[in-house]
Formats: sequence, structure tokens, C-alpha cells
Amino acid sequence: MGPYNEDRQYRRAAALGAVLLEEDIDPDFRRIYELKLRSLARNENDYLERVARVYKDLPQKTAV
Repeated sequence: MGPYNEDRQYRRAAALGAVLLEEDIDPDFRRIYELKLRSLARNENDYLERVARVYKDLPQKTAV
């Protein structure tokens, strides 16, 4: 995960939305893509909270 980028989030939303507009999409995939679209970070704070949740339990590497 890199730094928050609003343009990247818009591109992700557009890509997911384009897939959802397809008529012949499998219903299971539609549910997955809808969930992904709803869960995109809407601002930097949401993004940073998610990053903290993802990485909080990983062991810390120490520089040698």
C-alpha cells in the first residue's frame, strides 16, 4: 500500500463501476465488485486507518 492518492481511488471506482455496468456479469462477481466499490477509501483518514489495521499485527523489521 502506498500513500493515499485521490486520483487512483477515482480510477479504481471507475473501473469497478464499468464492470458493474456489464449486463452479463455473474451475480457472485457483481456482489464482490459492489462490496469493493463501497469499501474504497473516500478520504486520506479512512485510507490511513485501513493501512494501520492491515499492518498493525505484522512483525516489525529492524534495520541492521
